[in-house]
Amino acid sequence: MNKEDLKREINTTIDNLASKIDEMEAKKNQVKNETQNKYTTTLETMKAKKEELKSKYEDIENASDDKWQEIQSSLHSAKSSFKEGVNELSSVF
Repeated sequence: MNKEDLKREINTTIDNLASKIDEMEAKKNQVKNETQNKYTTTLETMKAKKEELKSKYEDIENASDDKWQEIQSSLHSAKSSFKEGVNELSSVF
């Protein structure tokens, strides 16, 4: 995958996940009290991971060819971790 393809993929992922966070944020008051803490903690973790993903996306712009493989691997890992958080939040409902 080249740099531009990865940038498009990560940007699309960030947009989709930001929408999912907004959706889950709107639903957090519907969660039962006993799961509220876990839900809130997971949501905050997802927000932090989204910011991490955005930061790594910005690193692509400045990446030398030497760092390209390292950044690409790191972005895919962050993306997977973020999706796991979305699935965890979705399972609360």
